[in-house]
Amino acid sequence: MDDIQESIDAILVLFLFGVGLMYMILGTQFRSYFQPLMILATVPMAFTGVVMGLFITNNPLSLFTMYGVVALADIAVNAAIVLITAANERLKQGMSVLHATIYAARRRVIPILITSMTTIAGLFSLATGLGGSSLMWGPVATAIVWGLVVSTVLTLFVIPPLYRISMGSRWAVRKRKAQI
Repeated sequence: MDDIQESIDAILVLFLFGVGLMYMILGTQFRSYFQPLMILATVPMAFTGVVMGLFITNNPLSLFTMYGVVALADIAVNAAIVLITAANERLKQGMSVLHATIYAARRRVIPILITSMTTIAGLFSLATGLGGSSLMWGPVATAIVWGLVVSTVLTLFVIPPLYRISMGSRWAVRKRKAQI
């Protein structure tokens, strides 16, 4: 039991280290403190999918499932990065925040869905046990598949309004300062 607790503690530290490292990298890339937080908001969305998937498939939250959650944290942020990058590019070109948000949501939905679906399709047979069940890798794949499904759908519906709300006032202030 002590070994299991030690492993779970190590995974938690690794997860927190990974999220912190992602925040620093994203903060440097976007030159913002808030936009990386918007992107990292997809991680709890993904964990919601993991919990739902484990409940539906009657799998326990095990040590191997936690490995899947750590891997999923990195995979889940990709859709939000694509959306926010597209919207930021349009803002730099002079679009309003509303139009940039709508443009990013409309133009990036297919690439986001295709990217997520290829990952889901690749892990689906392992998650469902169609090609043979694995007690070790099955829960990892189940966590990734369910987490990615839920986080992708929620990202497409949550990130654009969050971006619009958060950037609306910030962009207006920047524009006024540039005019002065």
